[in-house]
Amino acid sequence: MKAKVLTAILIFGILAGCFSSCKNSPRLYIGEYTYQSDGKINIGLITGGVDVPITDKMGQMQIMKGDEKGKVSIIKTSITGDIKRFSGKVSDGELSIDEYTYEKEIKLDTIINGKAKVTYTAKGKLRDNTIVFDDNYSGFFTEKETGAVGTIKSDNAITIAKLNNVLYVYDTRD
Repeated sequence: MKAKVLTAILIFGILAGCFSSCKNSPRLYIGEYTYQSDGKINIGLITGGVDVPITDKMGQMQIMKGDEKGKVSIIKTSITGDIKRFSGKVSDGELSIDEYTYEKEIKLDTIINGKAKVTYTAKGKLRDNTIVFDDNYSGFFTEKETGAVGTIKSDNAITIAKLNNVLYVYDTRD
């Protein structure tokens, strides 16, 4: 009797361990995705704030297994040809993208013209075959003509990445 109870507890413990570790598995996120981003980046200057649309709006994203346990590598290729490589990790069922800093020229009509140093991070959750990322942009902007420095922050920036359907076609001819 005790052996049956002990066996049942042992099996339950093993299954519980398997299910709890599954949510931290990068395998759930690995694949080819098509993404679309939306939101604005606010550049705060002394004269006031200016909202600039996110330029990395659409493209392809590949998530691959990383070098360390729980880590992933992400390659994001925008429709405009910009390629960015991120690293991230899966923990508590959430994919966190590590800080990524880049510089970008921003010109918006006659309102703003200068260079931005942007730091990007994101956290995303997988729902069915779609990852919903909350994007965070921060950093500094230097106006080209005046040298004025402002801050960069995002509000309600989001990226939706949908897993691409993969169709394998096999040639059965000899």
